[in-house]
Amino acid sequence: MLFRSTAATSGGSKVWMQINHPGRQVMANMPGVAWGPSATKVDIGKNSKRFAAPVAMTVEQIEATIERFVTTARRAEEAGFDGVEIHAAHGYLLSQFLSPLTNKRADEWGGSLENRARHLREIVGRIRASVRLDFVVAVKINSADFQRGGFDVDDAAKVIALLAPL
Repeated sequence: MLFRSTAATSGGSKVWMQINHPGRQVMANMPGVAWGPSATKVDIGKNSKRFAAPVAMTVEQIEATIERFVTTARRAEEAGFDGVEIHAAHGYLLSQFLSPLTNKRADEWGGSLENRARHLREIVGRIRASVRLDFVVAVKINSADFQRGGFDVDDAAKVIALLAPL
């Protein structure tokens, strides 16, 4: 076990690692490529130019990203964390997959809410299958993305229902 802070756990607290991927939310001046479910740019008015233009992910990149989440969760477990929180909110990659405004895909990773939630469901399911039963796997999602025509409270309830069996 690489990590086990007595300061963090002395009062009985559990320590979780939050894991995420920024997706298209990468600053334009950073190296590398901004990925997204689709090549939909961040639109926040005059500050939009501060963000990199995203490239739509290939199916191979989607699969590789799922495996990176799984590897990260396993490493968190090996390091002594009590669980992980998968960050699928605030416009990060997994939130981008959930939103019909940022996920314009026409394959099994886009379209219906069930398909848009597939990336998150695969990540949760594969992590759950690769860590011990008492290792917590939690998900942080928005109740809505507060954009007209975007991910809303009904969508959030449906995604929670899809994740519950996992």
